[in-house]
Amino acid sequence: MLRVLSLGAGVQSSTVLCMSCDGVLPKLDAAIFADTQWEPKAVYQWLGWLGAKAEAASIPILTVSKGNLRADALRSRMRSDEHKQMEGGRWASMPLYTHLKGQATKGQIRRQCTKEYKIEPITKKLRELSNGQPAELWFGISGDELRRVRMSKVRWITNYYPLIFGLDRPYHRRDCLAWMAKQGYPAPPRSACIGCPYHSDAEWRFIKADPEQWDDAVSFDAGIRRVCGLTAETYLHRSCKPLPMIDFETLEDKGQQNWIHECEGMCGV
Repeated sequence: MLRVLSLGAGVQSSTVLCMSCDGVLPKLDAAIFADTQWEPKAVYQWLGWLGAKAEAASIPILTVSKGNLRADALRSRMRSDEHKQMEGGRWASMPLYTHLKGQATKGQIRRQCTKEYKIEPITKKLRELSNGQPAELWFGISGDELRRVRMSKVRWITNYYPLIFGLDRPYHRRDCLAWMAKQGYPAPPRSACIGCPYHSDAEWRFIKADPEQWDDAVSFDAGIRRVCGLTAETYLHRSCKPLPMIDFETLEDKGQQNWIHECEGMCGV
């Protein structure tokens, strides 16, 4: 059966690929990276390192793409001056946060971008590789992410989770980082689009540290304030505020003591 890795180029999927290269896991026939063309620079740089590692083990990394998610999103937004017209065709929605002025309730748009920009291009490429014959698709999902484990909805694809079922014990994300460090390999970056609404504040701080990527995110955030079919305004951050208005600093950044890391949590009760 054909063995192919769905490569996100983050910590877990990178660990799976390296384990396969080193013989810790069975050898893969290929790895497929679905490029939204909006990954952080660190991810594209990391793919170069992974490519050399995989090439030495005769495991090809294949890149597929539906297009530029950022450009598609902006092209398909509603014109700010004509709220009944689209500036393009249909767009696979991002999980943007919504807020209707004058109301306290906030919401979130249904996520379709992962399905259309990640899952479908990989499935299409896997069909080409296997000619429709049974194939095993590996995912870099770790033991601390059991909620993400899914049976395949495609009858000729079997989903497999080597970090959970393929080792002597389930590996968590921290175990992956420890294994990579033990081999002397660099720490993989986190893989997510620059403007992913699921970023934590820590991840936004990381993006903000790079002026080019921060300007990219700020510009996009301002450009998607009005989305077709919605009366509410849309935002990248869960606070429903423009990115430049958000304080991402931690208590430590402000010179305050963070009790969570200083005691057992009872002092502040």
